[in-house]
Amino acid sequence: MKIRAKGFTLIELVVVIIVLGILAVIAIPKFINLSQDAHDATAKTAFSSFKTGVSLYHSCWLASGNSGYVKDLSCYGEGDIDSSATGYPLGTDTATSENGTKLHGSYCKQVWQGLLDEEFTLAMHTTDGAQDPFVKGNDILYWYSGGNISDPDTYCYYNYIADDHQKGSENWQLKYFPGTGETSVGKGALSFPQP
Repeated sequence: MKIRAKGFTLIELVVVIIVLGILAVIAIPKFINLSQDAHDATAKTAFSSFKTGVSLYHSCWLASGNSGYVKDLSCYGEGDIDSSATGYPLGTDTATSENGTKLHGSYCKQVWQGLLDEEFTLAMHTTDGAQDPFVKGNDILYWYSGGNISDPDTYCYYNYIADDHQKGSENWQLKYFPGTGETSVGKGALSFPQP
């Protein structure tokens, strides 16, 4: 009795490879879009939580009967966030804020960490002689523009770069104005660190 070995023919293997190739061409773009959708949702959720935190902080400041700069507002969170002169969160160590009227870059990180419990890796968007901030592992780049909170062009900005670390790419961006409590979310590009 002769036993015949069974296996795939060359034609069958080629057909299977072609079918797998077609499936990969169809599935990979859908997977990439799902990945981007997840990043978009993460950024929008974090920025929405930040906006809610700003609102709650200001409500606490108003309900406490405060006016002007308050150090360590006790009714919000752990009671360690200082207010701007207008009652919005400014930072946790604002001794150099001239009674809540000046914004510094370090305050932006302090506000983010004071309002949100989410685990994001924040990196400063500056040229301080250290490393390039546009590297994998950094989720959000932050810094500020302006100085006096009464100036309408003074704000903290936070760019979500976890989805694309290339300089010049458009990422979700949150701008926070500590003078008015306004937040705006949109797409923005950061191409090089600010001086």
